[in-house]
Amino acid sequence: MNGKFISLLYYLILTACCCISKREDKNTNTRIYGQQNAIWSESIYLRGYQPTTKEKLTDEQVIRYANLLKKNNIKFAYLFAGPYSKTGNLPEYAFSETASKSIALIKKCYPELIVLPWIGGVQNSTVNLGDSIWVENALNDTQKLISFLNVSGVHIDFEYILPGDRYLDSTTEAEKPGDKEAYAMLVNEFHRRLRELNPSAFISSVVACTAPEAKQWKQKTSIKELKELNKYVDQISFLFYDTSIGSQKEFENACRNQLADIEILRKSQRNRNCQYLFAIGTFINREELQKYRDLDIENIVNTLNTLKNEIKNIKQPQNVSGIAIFCDWETDQSEWDQIYENWTGI
Repeated sequence: MNGKFISLLYYLILTACCCISKREDKNTNTRIYGQQNAIWSESIYLRGYQPTTKEKLTDEQVIRYANLLKKNNIKFAYLFAGPYSKTGNLPEYAFSETASKSIALIKKCYPELIVLPWIGGVQNSTVNLGDSIWVENALNDTQKLISFLNVSGVHIDFEYILPGDRYLDSTTEAEKPGDKEAYAMLVNEFHRRLRELNPSAFISSVVACTAPEAKQWKQKTSIKELKELNKYVDQISFLFYDTSIGSQKEFENACRNQLADIEILRKSQRNRNCQYLFAIGTFINREELQKYRDLDIENIVNTLNTLKNEIKNIKQPQNVSGIAIFCDWETDQSEWDQIYENWTGI
């Protein structure tokens, strides 16, 4: 056996080992960093026009958007179809022919994508979860929407805005004693009834970050309350932005504590497989929001790297199913590149 043959054989073995190693690394990353990724999407795809500029939607835009989501490994699109009105009804555009056609075209271009109409609103503004008539109307319209749009389910986004911030507080009714304490129970009851009416629907929901370090402007849900919600939903997105955190160490602690809470929820499931997503922000950091958001900390790259580092240190890395991106209309190409390089493309 001559030297050239031995060298060639060595090279081939080394190349094969490298290929296997890369394949194993990719499979390991896929397992550790869940890729059931989602994005909150603007209403143009259901309205047929952009509500601010009045720009009309074209088929080319829909196709381009579907391809963008496919390229970036987005598995769920929360298409804005609400909020509920003060009577509990959903807007007419959500039941339009345009909405139906847009979703059909998106599915044609990207069949694997799960489209979930994004509905909800602010408690004590247009939402009144304590009013039985409001709840009946909201549940009825939600059922109609799932059927009309021929979708798998819905994404529910109820919010309780903490009083005191004139820019963010859009409530129209004064906070009454017990409102805040009853809110999570009312949210859970709404989800319970929605599940009862739609046993096979994919129900997604969103809550504020549960880590004690995070001081957001939305009412938090306790782990006890989330264990109840966990029974009725297929997916929960945790808002890991607007935390008011100003140090990397505290941000890491918050991430670690959020992961620990998710693990508690994962273990509490009974014969179910709920997905848990980390929601990151890509939107413009307006002056009114800057006290909640330090972009030296909460930027895309640092958020995702912090999350990956903390995931590596836990015993059950599969408890994070993916990331959720807020929001599509303020995510530019450079941000898409950062998201792809640091999560969706790995």
